Amino acid sequence: MTDWNQIRNKFRAFDEAIYINTAATGLVPDNLRERMAAHYLEHASLGAAAAESWVPKMEKVRADVAEFFNADPFEIAFVPNMSTGLNWIADMLRGQGKVAYPNGDFPSLHTPFEFHGFPMEEIPVEPNGFFSYDQIKKAQAEIVALSHVQWHTGFKIDPVKVRKECLDDDQIYILDATQSGGTCKIDVKEIGVDIMLVSCYKWMLNGFGNCVVFVKKELLEKFPSKHCWQYRAWDQGGVFASARRFEIGHERAESFFRMEEGLSVINEIGISNIEIRLKDLSAYLYQKAKDAGIKIISDYAPEFRSQIAILDGSNEDRIALLNEGIHVSHRGTGIRVSPHFYNNKNDIDILISKLVKLKNKSESPSVILQ
Repeated sequence: MTDWNQIRNKFRAFDEAIYINTAATGLVPDNLRERMAAHYLEHASLGAAAAESWVPKMEKVRADVAEFFNADPFEIAFVPNMSTGLNWIADMLRGQGKVAYPNGDFPSLHTPFEFHGFPMEEIPVEPNGFFSYDQIKKAQAEIVALSHVQWHTGFKIDPVKVRKECLDDDQIYILDATQSGGTCKIDVKEIGVDIMLVSCYKWMLNGFGNCVVFVKKELLEKFPSKHCWQYRAWDQGGVFASARRFEIGHERAESFFRMEEGLSVINEIGISNIEIRLKDLSAYLYQKAKDAGIKIISDYAPEFRSQIAILDGSNEDRIALLNEGIHVSHRGTGIRVSPHFYNNKNDIDILISKLVKLKNKSESPSVILQ
């Protein structure tokens, strides 16, 4: 049985605060912090000799990430962030047609295509963030770009269903798994996705500066690289045929090692256990909010819910919570609550209790002094 308290102790934020804000930034475990200290000590001590020793270790991490998403290492690249990755992708796909995306999806998913001159089509979205599979199917576009989980509402799609029921085989399917990678099983072959990006500073526990890019081998072979130089590709004219083509210049070894440490925690727990844990915490959060009379803006049918919930509240409420050591975000018209496996039900109890007090305070009649 998983000892959740022992796992929680790997994350020092809980020594002083209640952190329920992983959709903004995930916490990094102690083992990652310790690994980075050792990494830079090795660099300081050995210089180039250390750098040479890192190369096979980095490729082992690439293979581990490929296995985690059921991809081939040939199809996996590490880039600094999603915006970098999608600018490479947009350049690669230039001239391939229109791009469809949900209205209100995170800007880094669609603005690189707009900047590169692609014709764009918005998939309509309801005020609460809901959109149907029929609306995806109606999109008249050669490229469809979707977030697995919406950043500002928590609305979640079934990516397998999208490919099977909404898209033709010749449509290019791009999935942003930034708000889902590390929370549930993601199998790129089962999904049938052509391109997937996961910015890893949230649920993958990597810290900033790390994004995994998956590009299907058939696409890599269809679209030769337009960019170089990659230091390790001397014998290939400075260009890799694989997804490594997106890793321009020298290696960023620390990004691989941060991934190694974050992924080790996830694999130690097991992604299926994490998924069960988050469903349990999410159900508890929804029930506690309903019992307390707090409006749930993201009150979708269970199949469309994620680990992210939006509760009625203002930015002033967020600031008041932060002043009491409770970390959440304000997005749209509500408070975004995003527990990860390191949270527990007591965190949720305290949050709901504080929100009720804020609600009661705001509803209390003001007293006018004469």
